[in-house]
Amino acid sequence: MKVRKKNGLTVKLLSTLLFAYSGCAGAVDTALSVVITLEDAIVQVLERSPQLQAAEYESRAAAARIRQAHLTTPWKVNIELENFAGNGLYSEFDAVEATLSIARVLELGEKPELRGELAQQEAVLLRNTQDARRLDLVAETARRFVDVVTRQEFLVITNESVTLARRTLEAVERRVQAGRTSLAEQRRAGIAVARAELEQEHASHQLDTARQKLASMWGETRANFSRTEARLFTLNPVIDFERLESLLVRNPDLVRYATEQRVGAARTALARSRQRPDLELAGGVRYLGLSDSAALVFSASIPLGTSKRAANLIEASEQASLVSPLMYEQRRLELHSMLFEIYQELQHVATAVEVFGQQIIPEAEHALDDYEKGFAAGRYSLLELADAQRVLLNARLEYLAAASDFHRSQIEIERLTGAALNTGATP
Repeated sequence: MKVRKKNGLTVKLLSTLLFAYSGCAGAVDTALSVVITLEDAIVQVLERSPQLQAAEYESRAAAARIRQAHLTTPWKVNIELENFAGNGLYSEFDAVEATLSIARVLELGEKPELRGELAQQEAVLLRNTQDARRLDLVAETARRFVDVVTRQEFLVITNESVTLARRTLEAVERRVQAGRTSLAEQRRAGIAVARAELEQEHASHQLDTARQKLASMWGETRANFSRTEARLFTLNPVIDFERLESLLVRNPDLVRYATEQRVGAARTALARSRQRPDLELAGGVRYLGLSDSAALVFSASIPLGTSKRAANLIEASEQASLVSPLMYEQRRLELHSMLFEIYQELQHVATAVEVFGQQIIPEAEHALDDYEKGFAAGRYSLLELADAQRVLLNARLEYLAAASDFHRSQIEIERLTGAALNTGATP
């Protein structure tokens, strides 16, 4: 699969945080065997997501609104006819009076500039929303990518379970042939093989589902790749919580509330400008039919009571502008608590991955090796061997779950902080 590299900052947003890649992006093994990395998946979403493609049209509409807001009031051409088609002297057009004038409302108080400022701040708010939407899509893509990688590893574990079960069945069959154990144990070992094969078949279907869900992020109804490439058990260092706290201000929700404060300030300024009345001026030429002469005309009008009428708008804008700072602080506290909770879980699963990878699984492998040799020699029973196998397989499953949870926690931290973290991951 060949993909174009664009939106580099967004692509790195989660790919540099989650995985150290192995192999080149989009490596093709065969015509039907395509391997993708997280970066490939993110680029596909950024290039092909209909939701992100719609953002371009939203931005164009916002630009048009800004241009419209800066426009001043238009000129008007007025034609007025009087004293015609009446009675007596005015029955025809001899006494007609015709006036041709142009008029325009002059907006005082810098209203066009303030309208333009409000439209610009609303465009920034739209851009904040689009950035949050883009980040959500990238985060969801990363989650589904992790799920595919996890399902691939789970299938490997089920394959190992089938291998162990079959190996045990062969050992039991040899003992039955030698008359050292009963046929019932052979049947029990055969049942274990059937269960392992059933779990293997289920894991394969789960992997297919996870792959399809990932492909749907960029509009595919079928997975257009065979597998994902990532080092799930390679963990990036856990950085200090204080650094994460400092990055929390980049959270899209907080950025949006900050922009809403500026939008509120622009609305208030526009409302205050309405205290100054607009001046309507008109001027032109009037033709007087009775005397067959012409004269200039001029008029000016100013509305009364504009200050009183604007007072309610000003109060409404001022009160509304007080909401955003409070919502900002409330959301900041909520996000801080969420960040702290996820960070604690991140530290725990990082420790779990280390303990399972370096202590529990190696010991379980040695123990199973001893039990297999002892079972062949007749020192251990089938139940004891099965228990040793179960201990190893469960340890591998917990190891996989811990590694998967580590990357999912990092995705959530990345979503909360709203920016890529350079944790020193080895590419």
